[in-house]
Amino acid sequence: MAQTRSGAKAAANKHDRRYRSSLPDSFMQRAQRNQRSTTPREMKGKSSGNFIQRFFGFFISLCVNYIEYDCQLKHSQLARMGDHVYSAIDASWLDQLCMSKFWNYIVQWYPLWLAPNLITLIGLLINLVTVLILSHFCYSATEQAPSWAYFQAAIGLFLYQTLDATDGKQARRTQSSSPLGELFDHGCDSLTQVFVTLNVCYAMQLGTERHMVLTVMIFSISLFYTAHWSTYCTGQLRFSKFDVTEAQMTVIGILLFTSIVGSDIWNIRIFGWQLKTICMLVCLVGAIWQFFGYMNVIFNEGVGKNGSTVADTSVICPLSPLLAVCIPFLMLYCKSTSRVYDQNITLLCLCFGAIGAKATNRLIIAHMSRSELEVWDWIYLSPFIMILNQYYDYIVDEYLLLLVATIYAHISLIIFCILICRQFCEYLQISCFQIGHVKRQKSNDVGPSNNDGRKDQNLHVE
Repeated sequence: MAQTRSGAKAAANKHDRRYRSSLPDSFMQRAQRNQRSTTPREMKGKSSGNFIQRFFGFFISLCVNYIEYDCQLKHSQLARMGDHVYSAIDASWLDQLCMSKFWNYIVQWYPLWLAPNLITLIGLLINLVTVLILSHFCYSATEQAPSWAYFQAAIGLFLYQTLDATDGKQARRTQSSSPLGELFDHGCDSLTQVFVTLNVCYAMQLGTERHMVLTVMIFSISLFYTAHWSTYCTGQLRFSKFDVTEAQMTVIGILLFTSIVGSDIWNIRIFGWQLKTICMLVCLVGAIWQFFGYMNVIFNEGVGKNGSTVADTSVICPLSPLLAVCIPFLMLYCKSTSRVYDQNITLLCLCFGAIGAKATNRLIIAHMSRSELEVWDWIYLSPFIMILNQYYDYIVDEYLLLLVATIYAHISLIIFCILICRQFCEYLQISCFQIGHVKRQKSNDVGPSNNDGRKDQNLHVE
C-alpha cells in the first residue's frame, strides 16, 4: 500500500513537472535569464553604475518569484477545476417572479459570437465607470452630487445586473459553457459588491456619520465572503428569498429616489433618528440574520469527512482570511488620530475591497479545485505596512501610504486574476473572451436542473 501511494505521488509530481515545462516561457525561466545576465563574474571590474543593473535584476527576480508563488496553480488543481460542475439553489422571489423572463428575452438579442465572459467584463466596466463618476462628486461620502450622477449610477448598476445575469444564458445558447464561467463571474461579483456598497454610501451621505461607511463595507464584504465560505463547505451555492437581485434592485431604487428628491431626504429625522440611520439599522439586522444562516450551514452541512469542507479540511480555516481582511482596517480607522481616512473614505474602501475580493477569489478557487485554502496572501502587506506606520508615529504621510497601498492592492489583484484565468484557459484550451471549441469538455456532462427546468452543461453561472 505504501509503495502504491509513493508511486502515485511520484507520478503526480512528474505530471506537474511536465505540465510546467509545457508552459510557454514561464516567469521562472525569465528570472533565470535575468540572473545569468547579472552574475558576479560579469559584474566584476565594471563601474559602480552596474550596481543599479544588478539591483534591478534582483528586484525583477524578486517580483517574478512573488508572482510564481502568488498566482501558480498546480496541475492537480486545474484538473479538478476542469471537472467542476456548478450547483446552486435559487430561491430568489424576484428572479422567479419576473426577472428570469426579462433576462431570457434580453439574451435573444445577443449576437452568437459574443462570449459570455466578455458580457460579464463589459458589465463590470460599465459599473466601474459609473461609480467613479459618482465618486468624483462624493469622494468623502459627505457631498451632494448632481441628480444625473445618481441616475447614471443606477443605470450602470442595472446594466451590470442584466449582463451578469445573462452571461450564463448566452453560454448555454452558444454551447460555450465551461468552469471558467463561474470563476470569472464570481470574481467580477467580488468587486461589484464593493461598488454597490459605495453607491449606497454616496446616495445617503453616510460619511457624515463616523464609522458608518466602514461598518457597512465590512458587513458587505463579510457577507459575500461567507456566502462562498458556505459553498466551500457544502459544494452548493445557495440564494435565499432576498438575495443578490433584491439587494441590487434596492440600491437601484435608492439611487433613483435620491436623483429625484436629493440626498437631503436621508437626513430627515423620524422619532429622533435620521432616515439613513434607520435604513442602515434595518439592513444590518438583515445582514446579521443572513450571516448566522450561513454559519448554520457551515457548521452543520459540510459534505466532507466528519462534516468538513469539499476538500476534507476544517470548516474553521476560511475564517482566518476574513479576519486578516477586516481586523487591520478596523484598527487603522479606529486608532487614526487624524481625519485622513474619513476625508479619503473612497480610497480606503477601494483598498479594503480589493483585498477582500482577492481573499474571496482564493476561496472560490479552493472550492472549485477541492483543495486546501491558502491562508496567507502577499496582498495583506497593504494594511500591515499602514499599521506599522501608525505604530511608529507616522514616519510616512498617511495619505501617501494609503494611496500606495491601494495601488499595490489593485495591482496584486489584477495580476492574480489575469494569470489564474490564463492558466485555466491554457489548461482547458479555450479563449477567455472568444467563443471556441473546448477540447477537454465532456459532452455527456450535464449539471443539475435549474428552477425553470433548464440543464447547465459543465457550468456557466447565471
